[in-house]
Amino acid sequence: MAPSRQPVAGPSRPKQSQQPVAQPSPPSSSLSAFNPSRTLYALASPVLGSADKVQVWDVATDRVVSDWEVAGAGKATTVTWASVASSDSASKKKKRRKSGPIDSSDEEVVLITTAKGQLAVFSPNKGEIIRTIDLPQSVTAAWSDEHGIVFTTASSILIISSDASSVTHTFSLPSSISSPSALTVLPSSTPDTLHVLVGTHSIVALHLELSSSDIIYSSSPLPASTSSVTSILPLPFTEQGISFLVVSEDDRTISQYTIASPQTLPKLSYRYASPTLSSAHSLSTSSTLLSVLHESGEVSLFRLPSDLDFSRPKSDSKPSPIKLVEGKDERTARLCIATFAPGSEGAPGAMICGRMAGGGRVKWHRVTYELPEGGLRQSTILKCDAQDLVGSAGSSTTLPIQRFTAPASVAEAPVAETEDSTSKLPTDVDMADLSLGERMLAAPNGTAQNGEGETSVSKARAAAEAAFDGPVNTASLTRVLVQALHTSDPALLTLCLSHRNPTLIRNTIRKMPAQLALPLLKACVERLGTGKSANKRGGGRGSVQHEQQGRGTVEWVKGVLVERGAILMTMPSLPLHLATLSKLLQTRLETYQPLSTLSGRLDLALAQIQMRRLAAEAASLSALNGGQKGGEGEVYIEGESDDEDEVPIEIGEDGEIEDVNMLAGSDEASSEDEDDSDDDEEESDEDVLASDDDDEGLLDLEAEESDDDDDEEDSDEE
Repeated sequence: MAPSRQPVAGPSRPKQSQQPVAQPSPPSSSLSAFNPSRTLYALASPVLGSADKVQVWDVATDRVVSDWEVAGAGKATTVTWASVASSDSASKKKKRRKSGPIDSSDEEVVLITTAKGQLAVFSPNKGEIIRTIDLPQSVTAAWSDEHGIVFTTASSILIISSDASSVTHTFSLPSSISSPSALTVLPSSTPDTLHVLVGTHSIVALHLELSSSDIIYSSSPLPASTSSVTSILPLPFTEQGISFLVVSEDDRTISQYTIASPQTLPKLSYRYASPTLSSAHSLSTSSTLLSVLHESGEVSLFRLPSDLDFSRPKSDSKPSPIKLVEGKDERTARLCIATFAPGSEGAPGAMICGRMAGGGRVKWHRVTYELPEGGLRQSTILKCDAQDLVGSAGSSTTLPIQRFTAPASVAEAPVAETEDSTSKLPTDVDMADLSLGERMLAAPNGTAQNGEGETSVSKARAAAEAAFDGPVNTASLTRVLVQALHTSDPALLTLCLSHRNPTLIRNTIRKMPAQLALPLLKACVERLGTGKSANKRGGGRGSVQHEQQGRGTVEWVKGVLVERGAILMTMPSLPLHLATLSKLLQTRLETYQPLSTLSGRLDLALAQIQMRRLAAEAASLSALNGGQKGGEGEVYIEGESDDEDEVPIEIGEDGEIEDVNMLAGSDEASSEDEDDSDDDEEESDEDVLASDDDDEGLLDLEAEESDDDDDEEDSDEE
């Protein structure tokens, strides 16, 4: 009898045409992690250039407790938490006295692997790197729990010591596995043997013996999905075996596999299918529930099954959805993580959701999904502000964000021996009419000097404005603008961007850090597309900025592109922001052509009205002058000139004019008339029809015509 065919989870990715237009994807699940108590959250996010910055967030206070930028403009590949012995406890162990044992305390650290093949051990409490380890290859997947710290590279598995100071064991991967993208350690592991699952397009179970550094068992590959496996999450041990969940790239369905015994092939036992068309991003489990965070930001809650059917695996397609909506249009918020919140027994179940609020910030929200009487809500929707720039005073879940502050101790550079800047301004000016910068330039000793004349004041202002042009001067808003960009304070940003002086804008952009060029450009583009008071309750007066506001914002955009164009050209995300700016400008210019046509028609109508008005004025003026339109100019009437003779006019019997001789009084005209008359007489003599004497000729012509007519009649009869 042939063995029954094992059902395998097939691909469930939706068609490309059915996928909605989604917002940018959240960070990869391998680049973020919670600590075991779920009070701290580590996230590696890209910054300007090619470097990654790791930030550790305190969930309770909404603050960054520490951060670290990957050295050498490197990229982080994995981020995990681990508990290692602190340096203080280690030193106490070495100096332990004979009087009694000393309690040792473990410190929670963040293990960061880089693309350059290094392991950095970061301490959030100290805010610094404790140690750095060189690895043979770049790490592709990582796992850390009470069984140990395990890394995978393209060709091996690395076991790290408990204090994260060295590599203790190295296992070569089987030839069928290359560059695993997912890794987990099963609960069935023992101190001497680790049961490990590694996944690429398929999943392989490996048993690692630590004493001999050998792989004592390797299962056959399990075809979990047609796409790459992104994460594997083990479930608690049950009587039916050890189960684990598999998340695949571009797959919205989560597959559950179960291993009945340590050396048997995993079997598909359950499937979790969410109705949303977005693919799954990350997972989180409690004792009875499973939460699936999708790329779109929606969270699906499933109940974990108590009984499994290996012959006909069941499927759950009716989860309890959780959404965080923001803005007036109530769009789904972008989440980077969602996990079950630790709570006291008897309290309703809740989830901790990290919302990406822009500028690399994460806002934490607690969402209750359980009813007071028990059971899951049919759906849970939490509304939140689109900006969340400053936490409300009465909020119990969040605190105001940490604002940017200047360092308390600032080392000032010695004054350079350069040309005295006070020579640029006259000292005899009215100090009450000058600004603070002009006063500093005009009064070298700190005392105001009185003067007379408004001309000197205007000259002083012109000279001061000319002195502002340059990369090193006090005419800038650098400190205020940097603080506004760090905190994303709309009021402070509006105050800075309301200035329209090109020189002030250029100097501010020159002196600000280069890495803030892109955030400044994004802030300007956002403000071009929003009206006044858009961030306040009830919205603004318009969907876009009006002319005066837009003119100042465009000056800032121009300044950023001119001063920091070289830096912006190296950023891969620049075309996206420029496309947004181009689309916004095209939208603003859609009415230009119709308005230009209307302006031309109005100009034509006004010109016609003006011409008619001038014609009416000329007609009224002519009526006042007696009907003469020439005014006092000379009037010429033909026939009344003194130099010309009178033209003879022949009048008939009835009083009608028969002939007017226009050439009267001219000799040449008379001679020409005589010649014409002679010619007429000659022609009349030659005309046979006009001759009265030649009657015979006339008769002959009539006879010829009659003969011709007879001939034509004969021809017609024939």
